[in-house]
Amino acid sequence: MGTRSLYDVPTVFWSLLTLLIHMHTRLGTNGFSIKLIPKYSIDSVLFPKNLSQQEKQNRLVELSKTRALHFQSLNFANAINSTKQGIKALQPSVRLYSRFYVAEVAIGTPPYNVLLLVDTGSDETWVQGEGCSKCFDLIYENFEYKNSQTYSMVSCDHVLCNPRICINNVCHYSITYEDDDSSNGYLSFETFKFPMREDDYVTYENVIFGVGMENSEKPFMSDRNVIGGVFGLASGPRSILRQLERHTHLRFSYCLFDFTSGRETYTYLHFGDDAQIIGNDQAMVQTTSLLPLEDGYYLEVLGITMNGNLLPINPRDLQLREDSSGGFTIDSGSVVTYLVPSAYSVVRNEVLRYLEEAYDWNPMENTGLPFDLCYIVQPTENQKFPSLGIAFVGAHLELGSHRVFKSIVDNIYCMFIRSSAVQDVNILGAVQQQDYRFLFDVGASLMQFVPEKCQFN
Repeated sequence: MGTRSLYDVPTVFWSLLTLLIHMHTRLGTNGFSIKLIPKYSIDSVLFPKNLSQQEKQNRLVELSKTRALHFQSLNFANAINSTKQGIKALQPSVRLYSRFYVAEVAIGTPPYNVLLLVDTGSDETWVQGEGCSKCFDLIYENFEYKNSQTYSMVSCDHVLCNPRICINNVCHYSITYEDDDSSNGYLSFETFKFPMREDDYVTYENVIFGVGMENSEKPFMSDRNVIGGVFGLASGPRSILRQLERHTHLRFSYCLFDFTSGRETYTYLHFGDDAQIIGNDQAMVQTTSLLPLEDGYYLEVLGITMNGNLLPINPRDLQLREDSSGGFTIDSGSVVTYLVPSAYSVVRNEVLRYLEEAYDWNPMENTGLPFDLCYIVQPTENQKFPSLGIAFVGAHLELGSHRVFKSIVDNIYCMFIRSSAVQDVNILGAVQQQDYRFLFDVGASLMQFVPEKCQFN
């Protein structure tokens, strides 16, 4: 496992505001799809309806900061431990509490209904167990594993008891994250049910997961916590992705719509054979390689462009190092894009210079906003923010100006790119992925993308 930040995961898997995800599976096929519905219209603890647009943006960015710390701890873990994890999701009904994406899962017999934080950066799926000696607050009961007719513990000779932490021939799991957040307990077998439509479920037996008996005090939500554990969707051997590989085929696709459009719309997350990507004469599918890491979707980036011109960023600031630190990852769990300070400084200075020379626009000072570069302007067709792009090996992702600057309120526009306090990792966030379809094929180590109007998806 190594040391990584679990509860920085306050943003996991797509962070486009809050989404309510309903899953449906087409029987008789080798794929399935999850319906994503915007959740701003639904009250939640972190996004009550009375929040202003600026307050919502502040919360989104604060939660994205913790996601950036998540990748720092992953890189640290890589440097000291060759055991890695990280990739995708499966087929429970999933909701998003603020930037927490949570999966609805029914565990055991009789079923224990629980919301688990979807974590694309770790293998371990675990739930807080009844009788825990160190517990976090939860507004409903813990998992009463002793009362489940289908529960059993994993023995120490099982192939997935690795690392081998054994007490009385019972395998234990132990995961520690940045900030000393942790969970420890029994590695177990249990029946998992994922809701599909209405009262219909898809069922998987003998899923390996953890029953947490010693957990951090407040890993998820400080008030009225509804999250009972973690749903590990990395690509390591104990992840749900690998355990149910026959159904996921280690591939998925998604298309994130523009959450600032104000439209009540939805999109789908597709898995297995349902995960397809199609181009045409106007929108060609581009392909680049995923780097051979299991703790995130890392890509080889050659540089960053502005209005088609390569910016003078040191390529080493964007590349993965031999010790698996640094690099450039794509993560929908972060709303905004983060660049290491040296790369961010170049981007910010070039944008500043361009807007001042082209339109005599000057940035706001002391905005009180969680963004570093904001303007009070009214862009037009002839006066607009510059377009940035990401140059991958073999592909170029054009962000346009509308994915770089977003309206916060009235005529205040801010750059949705920030300097990473981590000093070590670059993250392409959800805003910069909007209206593109992305397909991740982990088995083939490829990522593909093509422009698409996602609200019609």
